[in-house]
Amino acid sequence: MNETYGDFVIFLRENRERIRDDLIMPETSPRRDLYSDSFRRHFLPPPSESFGRNISATDSSEFVRELYNGKKIILVRSYTSAGKNIYSSFVPRVMNVGRDDLQRFITMLMEHSEHMSVLSMLEKEKPDMVLIDGSISGRINRKRQHLVAEGYTEFYNDYVQSLAAVMDRSRSLGIPLIFIAKSSESRVFKKFLLGEIGKGLSANDQIRAELDSGLNDHYLIKSLATGPGYTEPVLQSSTVGDGISARSYQYYTTHILPEARDLPLKLDFVLPENDMENSGNLARSIISMAFWAYGGTKVHNLWLADIDRLVKFRKEEVEDIYMKTFEREIGISFYETRGERRARIRI
Repeated sequence: MNETYGDFVIFLRENRERIRDDLIMPETSPRRDLYSDSFRRHFLPPPSESFGRNISATDSSEFVRELYNGKKIILVRSYTSAGKNIYSSFVPRVMNVGRDDLQRFITMLMEHSEHMSVLSMLEKEKPDMVLIDGSISGRINRKRQHLVAEGYTEFYNDYVQSLAAVMDRSRSLGIPLIFIAKSSESRVFKKFLLGEIGKGLSANDQIRAELDSGLNDHYLIKSLATGPGYTEPVLQSSTVGDGISARSYQYYTTHILPEARDLPLKLDFVLPENDMENSGNLARSIISMAFWAYGGTKVHNLWLADIDRLVKFRKEEVEDIYMKTFEREIGISFYETRGERRARIRI
């Protein structure tokens, strides 16, 4: 133990009520009374609809190491499983990336690689559902921003084209496209409830502002749900891209709570065009799949957990294969920054 631990304990004791209230809505909170009736009407028990088990799953992994010249070695790969087949997309680069842009660039590169992996799979396979680890809302609402990334300053164009291609291809084949996210800052369901609650509040702007401040969907679910269930899917419309090439798409967002003691999962799904009139039944089949595939607190989805294990870069693989091959082929030792090398040796 050290002095900082004691300071940490003091901090927690002085702030524990506020921190607890930020995680779970207090029993005495007026918000609880205002939200509870509407929440109970739109938080539904787990469905038991049948669904096809021929399901593809997509995930990605990344490895980044800084060289002493400031450039980065970047490895990004995505796998899509469909039955016993694996469809991959691999992006190796040695390039300059601005420090402030690195995380955003890597995220976009991983997601773009996922899109390309799914497109490769859809050229040869026709699964009942396509699962992708992550969220569609973050992708579909991503705005054009200049990237300080060598050779990728206009990467946004390729990114939105690959996303639109995946959505168009899955819809034309009649296959639901489903994104499952383990964490979320979504406020879609909260806004849906506010629309209903507001009708009975005589337009009291102060109460509405109090209801709306500082809450997200998962906070509401963890505070008000008494058992497993899912939020009524909310239809959203967003535009992919900008300018004359912009395309409008519709998708649904729901959250499932597979166990009362676990955290919610967010599902975004795009339905085939010819199934929009039958959207309720298909949505329940998708949600049934998500409940069935839940494997406990460490496995949010069986299909996605399997592909995650396959695609993830392991320390032994990177150090013993990729980095040793880099050194052998390039012929330069001590290519990393001193900090990178020190961190690797500690590991």
